[in-house]
This record gives sequence, C-alpha cells and structure tokens, in this order.
Amino acid sequence: MQADTSHPSPTPLERYIEQLRAMEIDIEAMDAQAARIRQDQLEFVLVVATDEPAFFQLMLPGVWQAAPATHRTLLLETANDVMNTLKAAKLVVHNEAVHVSVEQFVEGPDQGVALIPGLLELLKSAVAEFQERLGMGEAPRVH
Repeated sequence: MQADTSHPSPTPLERYIEQLRAMEIDIEAMDAQAARIRQDQLEFVLVVATDEPAFFQLMLPGVWQAAPATHRTLLLETANDVMNTLKAAKLVVHNEAVHVSVEQFVEGPDQGVALIPGLLELLKSAVAEFQERLGMGEAPRVH
C-alpha cells in the first residue's frame, strides 16, 4: 500500500495570492474566499468563490464617510456620475459610507491576476474622482 503523496490542488484564491505575491503585491488571506490587499495605505478586498473561479470581485470598502447631514440624493447622484465616467467601477452607498468595487469574469485565476494591478488603479481613480466632486468626507467613526 502506498501513501498518498499528492497535494490537494490550490484553491482559486490561493492561486491569486501566490501569483500576486510573486508580483510583490501585499496580500493575505482573510478566509477561504477573501483576501486583503494593501497598497498606498488602502485596504482592498479580493473575493473569489471556490466554486466559481471565473468570477472575482475587488472592493475598496468605506472610502468615503458621509456626515449625518449629508444630502443623500447628492451622494447617490455623485456616485452615479462617477460610475458613468469610469464605466467599470461600481460605487455603492450603504449606511453612511461609500464603497467602490469592480466585478470581473475571467478564464481563470491567471487572467484575473493579470488584471488586478490595473483594477487597483481603477478603484483608486474612482475614489479620487468621488473625492474631487464631494471633498474628503467625514473622518470614519471609531466604535
């Protein structure tokens, strides 16, 4: 009887992490489907479903904090304008924060990894565009 010396194949997220680290991108697993990417003092979240390696989402949560008195319609209109300008980036207003993300279908992790550096820049551009229109926003609240 032979011992099983085979190694389980890496998950799609593990492949992303391995290849992005090789590109000197600061990335670490958060759980089985998400990883944190740190760049330019920002924390991005990469989500890759284990059962659907052809799809990933790259998010930059909480990029803009609204004050309680912020006019919500203005916030939504600005988010919509930025999305129309940048096309691929999605801005979402949830509670009092604005989150930006991009979702992508790819042939697999290799193609996804090749897109990540450009998508990081796209999300940073979306944040800059939003801040240019509405300012820096409130300081995040510490709970």
